[in-house]
Amino acid sequence: MPVYINYKKCTGCKICYEICPMDVFSWDEETDLPYLAHHDECQHCGDCYFDCPKKCIDITYPICLW
Repeated sequence: MPVYINYKKCTGCKICYEICPMDVFSWDEETDLPYLAHHDECQHCGDCYFDCPKKCIDITYPICLW
């Protein structure tokens, strides 16, 4: 899974949910927090990582072997 959310830091600001161009995130109304609904769709653009005000998102980039 390329994206990891540190829920201990997450404040539920919705920035990752709103900014992701691939709609990787969905929103849990009960916890008022994002969750990864479509992690396979992640294109590793880094928008969620760079725009998160609490820096609670981490991205694991795939290894390129060429």
